[in-house]
Amino acid sequence: MEQKNNSDHVLNTVRSIVYHLNDVNWVKMTQKMMALPINNVKLLDDITNIIFDRALKRQNYTHLYAQMCARLINDSKFNNLIASDTEITFQKVLLKKCHDVFYSNYQEELNKLKDTMKNVNMVPKKCLSGVLNNFLFDFQKRSICNCRFIGELFKNGAFPEKYILKCIGDLGKEKNDNNYELQMHCLCIILQSVGLILSKTSYDLNQKINKLVSSMENHGMSSTLKCLIKKLKIMNSKGWMDEEPVKFAGTNYNAYRDLPPHMQMVYRVRSKKIMSDWAYDESHDHRLNVVNNCKIEVRSNIPPKL
Repeated sequence: MEQKNNSDHVLNTVRSIVYHLNDVNWVKMTQKMMALPINNVKLLDDITNIIFDRALKRQNYTHLYAQMCARLINDSKFNNLIASDTEITFQKVLLKKCHDVFYSNYQEELNKLKDTMKNVNMVPKKCLSGVLNNFLFDFQKRSICNCRFIGELFKNGAFPEKYILKCIGDLGKEKNDNNYELQMHCLCIILQSVGLILSKTSYDLNQKINKLVSSMENHGMSSTLKCLIKKLKIMNSKGWMDEEPVKFAGTNYNAYRDLPPHMQMVYRVRSKKIMSDWAYDESHDHRLNVVNNCKIEVRSNIPPKL
């Protein structure tokens, strides 16, 4: 009971720190975090969850959370809190959470939502549309903010170069799905953050930028994404000295309901397309079942050969 009370006290302190982090107090708050008594794996995981979740929700302060995490990682006492298990460090736990969000599968998450909605009896169409709108907004916002956080961690030396190059490589792969545009947005966000550092290595940024520029010929590409790509092209031509943050429409809003009407329309159109696809799939499955049942019935009525 005493250990639980101590853990609750530590977690409440962490919440207070990350909820009030700003440009003025982040150094003091980081030192306060370093002084916390953390002595078990679950507590470390819970603390990392709180920091990570808040970093993705407060997108305008992502760089501060990355700076805090970098200092915590570079502090050997804090990073290796669990003395009994040298394989578990704050950095490894944090990178695992970044990895899980980065590689979360859009279609799998959408299918899970579809299965959940099937188990709810008589879901009104309007309610289903609202659920889909929220899902699409949350998935997109979390993916983009995670990429921004990853880029900031790399800038602060807390995200290994081999992993950031793998992220860039995976985002650069063409995929024939409905989420390809989000994939390109995430690539732009990461390149904007890490371009200056990678430009000083042997990594060929020009190839990535040129490929993005050529993709602008896609007539289905949104004007927002085209603006991001143009911005990256200019930054690359100027040697990445212009570090003005790349903006993504929608990430400065915390929920779908907060979006202005013209932004909500984008999600409503996508939701209607998904609902249409679901309705078609259900109709197809129903017709297939009817046909199969008819075949079974016909076979059962055929008299046996003598």
